[in-house]
Amino acid sequence: MRAMNAPSEWEEFRHIAAHVAGLGGATALARLGDPVVERKADRSPVTHADRDVQAMILATLLDHFPDHAAIVEEPIESGRRPADPRSSRYCWVVDPIDGTRNFTCGMRHFATSVALLLDGSPVAGAIFDASTGDTYSAVRGGGAFKNDRPLELRDRPRGPDTRIAVSSFRLHPVPPGIRRLLDEVLFRNVGAACLHLAWTAAGFVDAIYAPDIKLWDAAAGALLIAEAGGIVSDENGALCWPVDLSRPLNANFGLLAGTPTAHALVLSYLRAGGDRRT
Repeated sequence: MRAMNAPSEWEEFRHIAAHVAGLGGATALARLGDPVVERKADRSPVTHADRDVQAMILATLLDHFPDHAAIVEEPIESGRRPADPRSSRYCWVVDPIDGTRNFTCGMRHFATSVALLLDGSPVAGAIFDASTGDTYSAVRGGGAFKNDRPLELRDRPRGPDTRIAVSSFRLHPVPPGIRRLLDEVLFRNVGAACLHLAWTAAGFVDAIYAPDIKLWDAAAGALLIAEAGGIVSDENGALCWPVDLSRPLNANFGLLAGTPTAHALVLSYLRAGGDRRT
């Protein structure tokens, strides 16, 4: 079991993240099936629920931490505005509904994610899993939890039941190495990267590969996996954190995370490309 040495204020941040993620997720569930009202530049959908849940979470966070910055997925249309991410060491990152396409179809496979960055690195975070009602949370140096139960990944050897969660490749070609890996392992995709991350931390899948994830999708879940004993990197094997908050905040990046064995397996195929593995 990982040593528990998180500062007490970080543990407070974890509890608040879990509270607001659960509150936001429950609010979204009450609006399950809300119709699409707008399309973003990448053609992804937005509902009134996305905006309302985000506004509620942001208002609650600012009640507790009025001097903190925030990065949110949807534009802030009214109400108090948080500090600029470039001017505050602490910055909340919020995804009100990850899996909006599922949500608009009435499917419960979506999540609400809330994380806190300190100098560009996650120190606390939580994901509410609308499919089960569970809340996953983590604090840097203090472990990861499913509700109140500590999570600790069990590193399994590669085998016929190795499960890799992958995000959609709709916007770009599937990497040759991933095409080869399709022959070796089981692939899963439920349409919500935050769920893939939480389920990896819980051991339901062995790894997640997301070629074009965004900061608000990744921040809480990456911390969950790291604190459960997993490995987190970009798709080249380099560290993801800290992020430079002076750069465009809606940029895509590649994320690879999972058990040590599964992470190494996927990374080896990404690096090898189309070459046959031995």
